[in-house]
Amino acid sequence: MMIELCTRKRMVLAIIVLFSLTVITLIVEGMWSNNHTIGELNSEEETKCGTESVKIVEDCRPCSSFELKSLEKICEKTGYREKFRCGDGGKDTESFKRSCKVDPWIEERKFWILELITCAIGFGTYGLVRYRQNNLDRTLMEKVNRQIAA
Repeated sequence: MMIELCTRKRMVLAIIVLFSLTVITLIVEGMWSNNHTIGELNSEEETKCGTESVKIVEDCRPCSSFELKSLEKICEKTGYREKFRCGDGGKDTESFKRSCKVDPWIEERKFWILELITCAIGFGTYGLVRYRQNNLDRTLMEKVNRQIAA
C-alpha cells in the first residue's frame, strides 16, 4: 500500500501504534538489561599499587578519540578511564590510568535526552509542515474562488 493512499486517520493511528510499540520495547529492554552489569575490571593497572591505598586523581571520564584510535589497552574495555596514584598520592608519585565502570543510569539519561530532542524536532517539523499545507490550501481556495467569481 502506498503512503499517498493512506488517510490522515490511518497515518495518525499508525504513528501512535509505532510509538507505543517503541515505548513498550524500551521498557521491556530496560527491565531485562538491568540484570546485566559491567564485569569487574581486574587489570594490571589496578594491581600496580599492591596493598597500598589508591587515590583517584582524575574521575572516570570517556577516553578521547585519540586514545580510542591509538588502541590504548585501558580504553578497549569500557571506553572510559580514570587516573590514580598509589599510596598517599604526593605530587612526586607516578600516576597511572585504568579502565573504570560506567554508571548505566548516565548512559540511559543520555539516551532519553536524545529521544526528547528527536521528538521535539519531529513535532516542530510536523507543525511547520501543517502550517505550510494550510497556507497552500488557503491560497488554492482563494485562486479557485477567484476563478469561479470571474
